[in-house]
Amino acid sequence: MNRFSVLATALVLFTLDAVAQVPANNPNKTTIEKNESYEIIGDERLIELEERSKKINEEKETISGYRLQLFSSSGPNSFNQANEVQAEFLKIYADVPAYVVHKKPAFKVRVGDFRNRLQAERFFIELKENFPDAFVVKDEINLPPLLTDETEGKN
Repeated sequence: MNRFSVLATALVLFTLDAVAQVPANNPNKTTIEKNESYEIIGDERLIELEERSKKINEEKETISGYRLQLFSSSGPNSFNQANEVQAEFLKIYADVPAYVVHKKPAFKVRVGDFRNRLQAERFFIELKENFPDAFVVKDEINLPPLLTDETEGKN
C-alpha cells in the first residue's frame, strides 16, 4: 500500500468514528436500551422510527416472493384470454391460487404464492407439462396463513 492509500483509509475510519458518536449537546439524546452489561444511547427519534416501521409492517398484507407467470398479452382481447388461461389452470390445480394481474399495458396470469425461488422451481417442474411457456417471476405474494392449534392438529 502506498502512503496515499494508508492516509485515505485512516481518514475514512476517523470520519466514520466521528459520525457514529452522539454529540453531548444533542437534545434528542436518550437511553434507548440498557441492562447490566451495556447501555445504548442514541437519538430518541430512532424509537419513533422503529414504531412506525412496526406499524407499516403489521398493515402490509404481502411479502416479497415468487410466482409462475403463465400468460401475458396486451392485445384487444387480452383480458378475456387471461381469464381463459386462469380458468384452464384452476381446472387442473384447484388448490393453487391464480391471479389475473393488469400491469399496463398487459394482462398477465400468475400463479402460486411461493416464499422462495426453490419452491417456485419445484412447482414449475410439475407445471411445465401443461403450461410449457411458464416461467418464474419475482412478485409480491400473499402472506401465508398462520398455523393455529387447530390447523396443526389436522396435519
